[in-house]
Amino acid sequence: MRIRQLHVLVALHETRNVSRTAARLNMTQPALSRWLAELESELGVALFERHSRGLVPTRFCEALVVHARTILNEIERTQATIRVMAEGAAGQLAIGATPTVSVDLLPSAISRFRERFPDAHLTLAEGTVEDMLPALREGRLDFVMGRTEVQGIDGELRCDLLYPETIRVIAGPTHPLARKRKVGWADTRAYTWVGPPVTSQIRRELDYELALAGEPAPCVRIESATLLANVSLLQQGELLAVMSGRMAAFFSRLGQVAILRLPYRREGMVGVLRRRDTEQTPLRQAFMDALAASAHG
Repeated sequence: MRIRQLHVLVALHETRNVSRTAARLNMTQPALSRWLAELESELGVALFERHSRGLVPTRFCEALVVHARTILNEIERTQATIRVMAEGAAGQLAIGATPTVSVDLLPSAISRFRERFPDAHLTLAEGTVEDMLPALREGRLDFVMGRTEVQGIDGELRCDLLYPETIRVIAGPTHPLARKRKVGWADTRAYTWVGPPVTSQIRRELDYELALAGEPAPCVRIESATLLANVSLLQQGELLAVMSGRMAAFFSRLGQVAILRLPYRREGMVGVLRRRDTEQTPLRQAFMDALAASAHG
């Protein structure tokens, strides 16, 4: 298949509509319909089911589009790499990180990495692991770092564990629980939470801790993965939030939060995810070396 055909297929999959796709790609509808019929004939399978309200992708189409997106993203990344190298960069890496690692591990790893490749071009993205996995699978990201579980990783991805990590419940410095020497999980029941998304690993860890203590799920009235906004909200009232241990310690040293002295029992892991089929270039290996050194340094 030609590159143009991949673009057309992905566009059809996104719009599920021949007329909208034709308009987007500056094609005529008859030409697009003929192209699709010829492609299906060449492949020997139907890619879409035709309905009055549009197209419905078949399982063959879904499988083909996954590979098409990966190929197109690899081409786009290659073009971007050539562009930055033409401007003097040594190469390019795209790194996704959760807030859990953004304040200590990631800056330290980047500093070590730049000692070896000071002219490399780095692109950083932040979000939950779950939200960044599609970009990793499609080749738009080289690495995704954060709290993770090896058991939940499929065969396309490799997970390298970096260090164990515990969660910490935090509050504003003047919160009533911040002044207590000993806090029980039942004490948190009276307060409203600023909570991470339900699908995030750190939220699941909080739910596990409460379940182990025989307590109900937290009363989350503000769902947010925005780190600085969460810290600021804790200053405004009697709210509680949850963070990774390293991050909570960072903001505690700044005097912006207080870590509650709860009986924590669970321990998670911070790891880095990457695609198994991706070539381990000198830049990628150097970044992995920098991560390992920063995790244990």
